[in-house]
Amino acid sequence: MSKVRIGFIGAGRIADLHARAYADNNQAELAAIADPAPDRATERAAEWGASLAYSDYRDLLADDSIDGVEILLPHKLHSAIGIEALNAGKAVSLQKPPGVNMDEADKLYAAAKSGKPLFRVFDNFLSYEPFNVAKSIIDNGDIGDPLLFKISAVYGKGVGGWEIPEDASAWRADPSQNGGPPAIIDHGAHMAATIVSFMGPVDSVHTFNEMGEGDVSAGRSGPMTITFRFADTRRLGVWTMTGAPEIEIPTDYYPGDEFIEVTGTKGIVWVSRCSGKLLDAPPVSVLTGGKMRHFDDMEVDWGESFKAGGQEFARAIESGSQVDMDADMSRNVYAFQLAAVMSAAEQREVSVSEIG
Repeated sequence: MSKVRIGFIGAGRIADLHARAYADNNQAELAAIADPAPDRATERAAEWGASLAYSDYRDLLADDSIDGVEILLPHKLHSAIGIEALNAGKAVSLQKPPGVNMDEADKLYAAAKSGKPLFRVFDNFLSYEPFNVAKSIIDNGDIGDPLLFKISAVYGKGVGGWEIPEDASAWRADPSQNGGPPAIIDHGAHMAATIVSFMGPVDSVHTFNEMGEGDVSAGRSGPMTITFRFADTRRLGVWTMTGAPEIEIPTDYYPGDEFIEVTGTKGIVWVSRCSGKLLDAPPVSVLTGGKMRHFDDMEVDWGESFKAGGQEFARAIESGSQVDMDADMSRNVYAFQLAAVMSAAEQREVSVSEIG
């Protein structure tokens, strides 16, 4: 049986993690790399064993041997190139977010829902095993009806971890390219996707942080708190982000970590780690019936969630099934993010429906 053939559009820092999905993969192969930086596509193709390298992504899209593409580019390019890829007949896995505003995102969603191939917005948090274990505990009814969802991110001083290339940092700090404050739109996309995945769509949101237009430091230079109601208004949530530059965070990746706590009518579930290794604790714990249970037989390397997510994409191409975040779920997530940004700017509670 022939393998599913995948192409990468963009070969920057994050592509290192996406490439894990296609090493020693009997179902799919990374066949082509496109990147405009001089020699980068050729070098990365050699590194990852891809047979094709292009400096222009359009040449990759014109290659009929490629079944699907992972789009790994700055945010301002997501919508337009996603639409081009769908129109070229490629299955699309698009790094979050879906655009730099809702108009861009809606054009992409329309293309994705008009009979074109498989489409998803990729978020590796949805493939992170401790999160999936906790969600299974909740879905199985172990904590009863979930009432309060709390997710927190802390940014500190990384001990170990990545060096971030200057070009990657530059566009993330540029409001014309990043689509909004990174704590909500970039890193925050993971938080918002996790919230919606666990608990369903958000109805209204109130951000407590004074944020100026183009602010890129919100939630990273100090605290930010976002409170929200779900469409089922009995359920509430809290999303916090704190920049604490003197906290040392052991990590293999970014200098931060994330935690979850979900309280239900008869129990509580905790996830103690994600992208870093700040807490020396079991990755998942649950309190039910007055007793604590701890779960640690799972993959806790955050980077491996990219591998799992890429493999899910290849399986979906082969089977014709949907995977992860389709256009409808992505719209719920992205509208929630934009409502959080609007709330910070206007210092009021914002209904997600106001986003349009």
